[in-house]
Amino acid sequence: MRDQSKECCCQPMLDEFQKSKFSLHHEEPADFCRSQWQRGQRSYIWLIYRWCLAAFFAGGWLGSVIETFNDGKWFIYLTDWGFTLVTYACIFGAVITTIYFNNPNYFKPGSFCLKIYWASHFTATVLALVITFVYWTTIHPNIEDEVDLYNIWEHALNSVFMFIDFFLVAFPTHIMHFVFPICVGLIYAFFSLIYYFAGGLDIFGEHYIYFILDWERPGLAIGSLCIVYVLLLIFCVVVFWMYRLRLWIFRRNMKPQTREIIQRPAPNTV
Repeated sequence: MRDQSKECCCQPMLDEFQKSKFSLHHEEPADFCRSQWQRGQRSYIWLIYRWCLAAFFAGGWLGSVIETFNDGKWFIYLTDWGFTLVTYACIFGAVITTIYFNNPNYFKPGSFCLKIYWASHFTATVLALVITFVYWTTIHPNIEDEVDLYNIWEHALNSVFMFIDFFLVAFPTHIMHFVFPICVGLIYAFFSLIYYFAGGLDIFGEHYIYFILDWERPGLAIGSLCIVYVLLLIFCVVVFWMYRLRLWIFRRNMKPQTREIIQRPAPNTV
């Protein structure tokens, strides 16, 4: 057995670069349905929290669509793609937590719906952080965009609450799952290109969705996309180390008896 006290601080990240880490298979399905910090198999507090978070984002999503629908142009922005994914992941998390709360043995290792949740939560977290970073550093300073409630909701609170949620969930994070946010980025890039050639306009009547993604200046558009992909990779690493920090805090503060209770399999129910 490897002596963890003597291993390099970067070893956990180096261990991630394996083919097996691309997989969405996880042996403990309960990790997707409970908090890292709860005591015992079930928690009313965790269940209530998951539904409050889902309602918070669902309300924000619905309000944003109604407020800024703009003849369907709401759906052309990466911000709104990311906000939709965050909302989906939070609702999905609330549903599987409810199912687990009523029947802890419902989910089996490798359950397809848990794989979908794992991929969507990781992707939503990374996208939220990247969208917030790019918006406030690049886009907002160069446009006359009113900082209203839904602007804050989609460009700030998305990252804040996903960041908090990431420190509360119990499932692991793998750097190799970077393929999921990268795929979303590629899909959006192709969408923006098709939208441009189809003659699509943004809400201000411009021929681009974002000025940094102006396909009339392909060098700028491709350069911007490359920077975004690099940011996606960087934030995948950041999210991984957030996960390692969560584990470190947990192991230092939770009593061994508590860990044993949390990890103990749930009894079979009839």
